[in-house]
Amino acid sequence: MNREIAKELLTHVIDPEVLYHQAPCGYLTFTPDGTIIRINQTLLNWLDHTEEEVLYEKKFGDFLSKGGQIHYEMFFRPMLNVSGSVKELSYELKTKHGAFFHVLFGAVAIKNDQGHVIAVNAILTDNTDRKHYEKELLVARNQAEKDKRNMQFLADLTPDLIWTTTPDGEIDYINARFANYFQVAGRKFTQEQFLERIHDDDRAGFKTAWAEKLKCGEPFSYDLRLKNHNGEYRWHLVKSVPHYTDDREILKWFGSCTDINDHKLALTKKDEFISVASHELKTPLTTLMGILQVLDRIKSKPATPMLSEFIDRANKNAKKINSLVGELLNVGQLTAGQLRINKEWFNLYQLIDNCCQYVRTEDVFEIDVKGDQELQVLADAGRIEQVLINYINNAVKYAPNSGLLTISFKVHNEEIMVSVTDNGPGIPAEKIPHLFDRFYRIDSGGSQYAGLGLGLYICAEIVKKHGGRFGVNSELGKGSSFWFTLPIKEL
Repeated sequence: MNREIAKELLTHVIDPEVLYHQAPCGYLTFTPDGTIIRINQTLLNWLDHTEEEVLYEKKFGDFLSKGGQIHYEMFFRPMLNVSGSVKELSYELKTKHGAFFHVLFGAVAIKNDQGHVIAVNAILTDNTDRKHYEKELLVARNQAEKDKRNMQFLADLTPDLIWTTTPDGEIDYINARFANYFQVAGRKFTQEQFLERIHDDDRAGFKTAWAEKLKCGEPFSYDLRLKNHNGEYRWHLVKSVPHYTDDREILKWFGSCTDINDHKLALTKKDEFISVASHELKTPLTTLMGILQVLDRIKSKPATPMLSEFIDRANKNAKKINSLVGELLNVGQLTAGQLRINKEWFNLYQLIDNCCQYVRTEDVFEIDVKGDQELQVLADAGRIEQVLINYINNAVKYAPNSGLLTISFKVHNEEIMVSVTDNGPGIPAEKIPHLFDRFYRIDSGGSQYAGLGLGLYICAEIVKKHGGRFGVNSELGKGSSFWFTLPIKEL
């Protein structure tokens, strides 16, 4: 086929008018005032209009949104006059039925010999998909920012120290709690700074274990002591897990430091308590068993003067065991939330007087009870008696040379205050805040008094169950006064 035949064939195959109307983009020609004088079928289809409805009947601005019309008048026309062309302007066009769609708009000015614009040729590309993508991208970005803020808020809200590291273990994020614990400015904290805050006895073991987990990429857990900004070391459980990419590459480590100091101290106290409880129970049991062996040997013999003494000693040790077991049962009930309070009306003076009888029989202390002998109280008489006996026993145990015990009760500020006061050596100020703690035992001169360290703790819980308060006033060399209150509103 020669070139002449090919050219002739092309004139029949390629129809410029068909290409114009069936192009995948919109073509438009309008006069300087915006009157549309030519438009292709593609753009007509987008606008849901016919050619007759548009040509010489509509202006380009008629199809623009309100914002587009303002931009067209204030920016497009001046730019076109100055530069002769514009590229990639974003407009919203309105269809015949009021719907809008996005287009990218480009235009070239046609000028006469005098340089005046006589027409504008424009090309419009449907930008709806791109706009949707940009909108989705913006929504996704905003959601990601929101999620990031929410995560940071939650991280700052948690009581744990939260942190993240790079794959090689360098810290790249810390939460507010972390920053406050170590007094870090700007939330910048290095791995070396963290290692410096670890207790000397824990540092080497932590470094070895952490390095091993960084290498193998397995979850990490370690107990250690961390020094806070006050110089105090507190036990923490350090945990970290790796976050992987789809290709199983470690992207980041997420970690936390949970304060377990109270838990550690509780475990230590529990171990101490088990040891003390075993000793406290073993001593009277051993004595009781020895007495029973002696009684067994002499049971067939005539009564001897020692028999009464052995029975008294056996009863005394049995009561001691019963008291210790009672304390353990009370603590068990408190822990399980099963300590019951059964309130009834009773005479407080008579209850106190009954509690003092066993002390009076020992003829060691003089007891002075002060208060309204007719005062009636609504409370659990058995539990209040338990508190009073414990307070009195403490005075007998820790102030044996006091000579005088004063038990007073009075109505004061809408509550009844009961106090047991001795003239003993007093209690050091640093020990007073811990007297009502569970398992706390007072020592003196390096040696501890007998007991499980539960009595005052149980007293405090009983008083709290009644809605009252408790405490102790003491000064070295001037004695101590243990007190508790019962609210009158409960009476």
